[in-house]
Amino acid sequence: MRAKYLPILSFFLIISTFAKSQNKDVIDNLSGFFKTAEAQKISEYFSSAVELNILAEENSYSKAQAEIILRDFFFRNKPLSVKILHRLSSNPNYKLAVLSLQSAKDNFRVTISLTSNGERFLINEIRIEFDKQ
Repeated sequence: MRAKYLPILSFFLIISTFAKSQNKDVIDNLSGFFKTAEAQKISEYFSSAVELNILAEENSYSKAQAEIILRDFFFRNKPLSVKILHRLSSNPNYKLAVLSLQSAKDNFRVTISLTSNGERFLINEIRIEFDKQ
């Protein structure tokens, strides 16, 4: 009789594991992508136009251009560690994350601003500046 319920139990276990992985916070995902310097994965979260302010160079870019610029930043500053310093996620339409990114050469403060498009959160601004600490 127990063998009869095993497939049902397995099904619910798989569904709950899948749901938990889908509910992983976008900020946690992006933090992981910054840690592994995955500009392409980060660009999947870009809105159609992205404001980039990297070390005082500020402009608005298309998704493709922003990915190239971010990839170049990672090439010059390979991340060693990334830590989430602050997150604002109480607003259902807006999220903000502040990360501490440590590279071999310098420490950076990364601010990511995201807005909801109704289906998911998309990055509309990334600001990377030297960490003053």
